Amino acid sequence: MAKPSMAAVAVLVSVALISGCGKTRKEYERQLEICTVGENNGVLTAAAEACGKALEIARQHDYTPEEISDLSYRLGLIERQQGKFEEAEALVRTSLDYEVQIADSAGIASRLVELAVSLAGQNRWHDGAELLTRAEAHVQSLAGSDRRDAMHAFLAYAAQRRKLGDSETAERFTSLAEELATE
Repeated sequence: MAKPSMAAVAVLVSVALISGCGKTRKEYERQLEICTVGENNGVLTAAAEACGKALEIARQHDYTPEEISDLSYRLGLIERQQGKFEEAEALVRTSLDYEVQIADSAGIASRLVELAVSLAGQNRWHDGAELLTRAEAHVQSLAGSDRRDAMHAFLAYAAQRRKLGDSETAERFTSLAEELATE
């Protein structure tokens, strides 16, 4: 039997890699679909598991920073909804790290707000207030549910800051929440 040429071996390896990439992408998409169905139906444990598998695939196969950031953020939201605030914090911090590296990222504000919400769930109000202060410059870029979520976060933090006697920050957060509600 003739020995295959190096060119033939290279072609076979390329076909195998392309075929594997296609299968990987399909599995990634399948896991995202399961995650979406779970989220939409309130089956958060299944959603988190599927999003976690998709995130694992994305990391292993060097998907784009945007894809990894979005999935880390999404999984963080799901974990927070389940009361897993520390897990949520880690995932959202990872997403924020990616967003900071992405030029002209519109996702920074939503990540900072979500991180503040996760910290509130851990009774780490001071740390969360610092994050909301960082988010102030970016929140006008938020739309839809992200904007509404930011409004609620600013109101909750305003109430907390008021309890601590920090009326200046409380008023600033309240004013920002009102702006978010009217636009």
